[in-house]
Amino acid sequence: MRLSKFISSSGYASRRKSDVLIENGFVIVNNEVCRDFSTQIYENDEVIVESTKISLPNPKIFSFYKPKNCLCTSNDPSGRKTIYDILDPRYKNLISIGRLDFKSEGLLLLTNNGEIARFYELPKNKILRAYLVDFMGDFKNSDLKDMKYGIKFKGIRYGEVTAKLIKIKGERFTLELLLTEGKNREIRNIAKYFKWNVLKLKRIQHGEYKLSNLNSSEIKEEKLSKKILNLVNKN
Repeated sequence: MRLSKFISSSGYASRRKSDVLIENGFVIVNNEVCRDFSTQIYENDEVIVESTKISLPNPKIFSFYKPKNCLCTSNDPSGRKTIYDILDPRYKNLISIGRLDFKSEGLLLLTNNGEIARFYELPKNKILRAYLVDFMGDFKNSDLKDMKYGIKFKGIRYGEVTAKLIKIKGERFTLELLLTEGKNREIRNIAKYFKWNVLKLKRIQHGEYKLSNLNSSEIKEEKLSKKILNLVNKN
């Protein structure tokens, strides 16, 4: 396994940060500083990153119901609550797969393996994300078609979003949104395009994993698919 992948698979750092650590001489392989990303790591090799000896844990993935009003980061300069303030200490080293913004809630996948996180985050893999969103505004059936063909807002082109009207009462309505792109604040920017206010934004599915019966702030370990197991076991 390549050195950069070994570090990210250990859960110590993302693939990008692993490359930075290697480049800056913070990685020691078998008692020698190694700056070669492609160095192959074998079973009995010793890898030390920033004075910490690392190894590969069994890959795991978890479903977490992220509540509103917390960030998907390890710390916040402004002192706002993060998911790691909520999680039990034994989950503090897990990596969040993508993010939900401060005011959003719902399914957030967590893992101890950087390669799993990378797979779910890469746009080329077109991983499905599903949301239930309550809006306030002027809804027209033609808006569903506009989202299907993609819109452009403030110079940014947003790809296909499959939308289904769940309920409507006056100016308040709920849509189920399916997308695979996952641009930053995509749904909120789409709402601004249509001049809608977002009342509640909840992710209910990410890839093959669904929110199901999880309650706010609950976490549970999920079964890894064969595709993901093959990914992490591939050299």
